[in-house]
Amino acid sequence: MSDPLIIYVPGIKPKPPTADHHAALWRCLTAGVSRADADAGADLARHPAAFKLVSWAHVFYDTQRDISLDQAGIERLLALPGPEPRDRREARSLGRRMQRALYRLSDAFPPLFDLVSDPNMRATLRDIRRYFANERGVAVQVRKMVGDALLDAWRHERRVLLIGHSLGSVIAFDALWELSHLFAAPQKVDLFLSVGSPLGLRFVRSRLLGSGQSGERRFPTRIRRWKNIAAIGEMTTLDARFAGIWGEMRALGLVDEITDQLDLMTWFRNPDGLNVHKCYGYLSHPACGAIVARWWRDEVRRVSGR
Repeated sequence: MSDPLIIYVPGIKPKPPTADHHAALWRCLTAGVSRADADAGADLARHPAAFKLVSWAHVFYDTQRDISLDQAGIERLLALPGPEPRDRREARSLGRRMQRALYRLSDAFPPLFDLVSDPNMRATLRDIRRYFANERGVAVQVRKMVGDALLDAWRHERRVLLIGHSLGSVIAFDALWELSHLFAAPQKVDLFLSVGSPLGLRFVRSRLLGSGQSGERRFPTRIRRWKNIAAIGEMTTLDARFAGIWGEMRALGLVDEITDQLDLMTWFRNPDGLNVHKCYGYLSHPACGAIVARWWRDEVRRVSGR
């Protein structure tokens, strides 16, 4: 059996060049694992080939993001052991709570999204709709990229931790549905970690592959365990509990467990203020690190036979 593999599927919006993005994500991930388990973090850091980024933003966007725009925020994440008081205040601010309440109402009545959301959210919704409409075949292309990464790992007998951030979790979920029902892949993702994921929203669930099916056909069958994490103040997840929303998957025996942890306090900050949704903030968080560390230790032990 080969070494285990962590596959990461990022969310929407333009990303830095692949090499820069990969390096920043890897720094944050190893930092988060080290914060939870120093020995596991040190061991993971010695295996850079254990981390694969499925870089798909170039399919959606004509531009790239300059990594220097995020550098100060990343360095702050790695320098501070946790959030500062101002981060906590902003995450729990009255304005943020009111906006989340409006978004929760909009999820029940989707036309409201275009009326109550800010420009950033409206841009996000446009990109999500582009994905679900498969404009110029973009959805098929990005799902194939995820599916190919998984199939390659399984061909080499590598057990997989699949991390999907934001829309990346939706793409990963749809790719797993295709592998389950269109391509009949025999292997399973050992652990699916959804991070800042909108998979609990009605707006998203009604558009997923399989949403019009019944029974097992509605769901991916290639997930062994599913853990979902979200930050306090998140606008993308709205505190949706996947253990209940996706509980039918467990009742059908398609997944061994689905668990939620929705109380992370992330502290990525840029000149626009606190961004609790940012991928770097999640990956460097000890709660995310603890999940990865436990999986890494178990898989290394399995490979070594200890």
